[in-house]
Amino acid sequence: MSRWLVATMTSVLFIALVIAVTGFEALLANVEVIAQTDATPYLGPAMVVGGAVVVFIATALGIREGNPGVTGLVAAATTYLVMLGVGAVGYALIRGDATELLVFPAGYALGPFVVGSVVVAILAVVGGITMARHQPKQSH
Repeated sequence: MSRWLVATMTSVLFIALVIAVTGFEALLANVEVIAQTDATPYLGPAMVVGGAVVVFIATALGIREGNPGVTGLVAAATTYLVMLGVGAVGYALIRGDATELLVFPAGYALGPFVVGSVVVAILAVVGGITMARHQPKQSH
């Protein structure tokens, strides 16, 4: 399989697992994904799409070379920052208040939505890279 196909499948898996994890978090812990009532229903999915882009790029670049564990850690850290950044910018635009660029990430930095997504990101990237590297080589 091409590395781009593996990266696409890994990012789709990331999105599906984030939906499942946040669904269980909401069901079992009675926690809202985005607690602000004035946020649009698109803020959480936009944050997840930002994380999926990071997973896609990290998987595609990590297949060629490097340690899968290190690539997974870099992807997890980048997913964390991108999700908080997308959420902060999105909510600041919704509210029209630049202070939300600092307040929103502070409120969600250790929240179950972002932390759960980071855990899913590291598992997806390491798994995708490992799976791609252990494929039998095709003869042309």
